[in-house]
Amino acid sequence: MIEYGMPNLVECKDVDECAALCHRLGLSFIEINQSFPKYQPADMDVTHLKELQDRYGIGYSIHMDEAMNPFDFNDKVAEVYRSNAVESIEFAKKLGIKKLNLHLLRGIYVTLPGKRIFLNDVYEEDYLNKVRLFRDTCEKTIDGSGIKICIENTDDPFIPCHHKAIPLLLESKAFGLTLDTGHDQASNHVDLGFFQKNKDRLCHVHLHNCKGKSPHLPLGEGDVDISGMLELVKETGSDCVIEVKTIEGLEQSVLWLKEHGKYN
Repeated sequence: MIEYGMPNLVECKDVDECAALCHRLGLSFIEINQSFPKYQPADMDVTHLKELQDRYGIGYSIHMDEAMNPFDFNDKVAEVYRSNAVESIEFAKKLGIKKLNLHLLRGIYVTLPGKRIFLNDVYEEDYLNKVRLFRDTCEKTIDGSGIKICIENTDDPFIPCHHKAIPLLLESKAFGLTLDTGHDQASNHVDLGFFQKNKDRLCHVHLHNCKGKSPHLPLGEGDVDISGMLELVKETGSDCVIEVKTIEGLEQSVLWLKEHGKYN
């Protein structure tokens, strides 16, 4: 049985509206996006979130701040992001959250004639030292709680530094992978082979459609092989966020899943 969730939506004024919508559509959890000002760990009422869990029978996952870069070359900047990750993990522990989603940024680049040079690739050892420090800090904070930080693909394919960083992170059981289906389609499946090779570490999927370079479309409106992706979800035991951005799109996607026999 696939556990389907939803993102917090900008159309919903607060987590209460998100929780009511989640319950109405028969979804299992809300992915709290910490890029939103209302969804910062320090500002959210854990007691109230627990009440919503009990009232609606739902859970939560976390999408960490999309600007997070704990691998910044400036030690003070990197430390702030590591502290933010620690805060998110401690917040997750209080609510029994098991999945935290993380993008890996490409970082600063220098434009040369005909190409871009990413500083993370040039100064690889400095970058990877920050990766190791972040990994070890998160692992220590997670401390056997079963939380996983899941690294997600984006529209921009992984670059060489990522292909060295991710295996370092996956050395720890505290880390896993998130496959975003729309981003995979938009990038012409450049990173899909990596996920297939490491599907034993896949534990979270962002499910949405894509047409050309337009991701986050409702299911049934684009070119993603949704049925094939759901087979991968089942095979790996991953949970699945229906990551569309509007209430209408979410309703449409749930209806598509029901009509195609993909909804529990």
